[in-house]
Amino acid sequence: MTFNVYRQLDQLPFAHRGIALGVFDGVHKGHRHLISMLKCRCEDLSLRSGVFTFSYEMGVGFNERKVNHDFLMTDDEKIDILHGLGVKDVFLIPLTSDFCHLNKESFLRSVLEEKLHVRLLAIGEDGRFGWKGEGDAAYLREYSKHHQLEPLIVPDLTWKGKKVTSTRIREALMIGHVVEAAKMMARTFRLQGTVVSGSHLGSRIGSPTANFVYPLTSVLLRRGVYATRTRVDGGERLPSISNVGVAPSVREKGSDVVVETHIYDYAGNLYGRKIDVEFKEFIRDECVFSSVHDLSARVRADLDAVRAWHQTIGAVQFPDASYMVE
Repeated sequence: MTFNVYRQLDQLPFAHRGIALGVFDGVHKGHRHLISMLKCRCEDLSLRSGVFTFSYEMGVGFNERKVNHDFLMTDDEKIDILHGLGVKDVFLIPLTSDFCHLNKESFLRSVLEEKLHVRLLAIGEDGRFGWKGEGDAAYLREYSKHHQLEPLIVPDLTWKGKKVTSTRIREALMIGHVVEAAKMMARTFRLQGTVVSGSHLGSRIGSPTANFVYPLTSVLLRRGVYATRTRVDGGERLPSISNVGVAPSVREKGSDVVVETHIYDYAGNLYGRKIDVEFKEFIRDECVFSSVHDLSARVRADLDAVRAWHQTIGAVQFPDASYMVE
């Protein structure tokens, strides 16, 4: 059966469906557990499995707050992962004002039952839906008593004794705990961008970098130096070292946060090309240096240390950039 992505709710092909509902930011282990439970029950009931989630292309979230450094992944990344998890349909619906104001009963009846022909709805224990999140597991159970909609309430998944959530992963990334974040996400956190021209300081001190402005919607990482792996135009994952920050030693105050990546032993021209940087290990905080000489010395030390990391730890730790569910 084909995999489909729908970005609107009109003229959908008919199928009785089982749907997992949520934001699914990061498609972390908890999300994957929910989807696994959904797929098993869909097989029992001969339903087409799908995910109902949201696109924030209008630039605001559920509370009408402007989206700014909020997300663990892009829409395209989310779609790719959901496809890999084996669901048949993804409903990636723009979060418009009209949609946000649907009440809990209207969402279940007019959207899920009447348009998607949903017969099974899976949510987490604390799942919410409808205007102001008024719909919850208790309401879904009560609603299902009078409708052809089976509720599937999936228990929380924990890691290190605490529930796995997108918020917990964001908090880990903001303090540089990229390994912990990756274990909860079941994938390495990454940032994508198109390489732009920089100050060329890296080239002058012998370590040219590919630079892009930090994506506006991506959750902010702790500023500093990281061991990374980088894909150029979707190609092979190459050993690299990256700095996230404003380069305070050489750039003006108030500058944009930039991702600067040096790919080891890479000689090609990267300007205008798309790169995808995976953040494997936090090395040190961003520093202010009193001279270019001091900066250059520290860069060389970082280059040596991270090259050694790639040759030892990075060579054997999660080589396929994925993590097994524990």
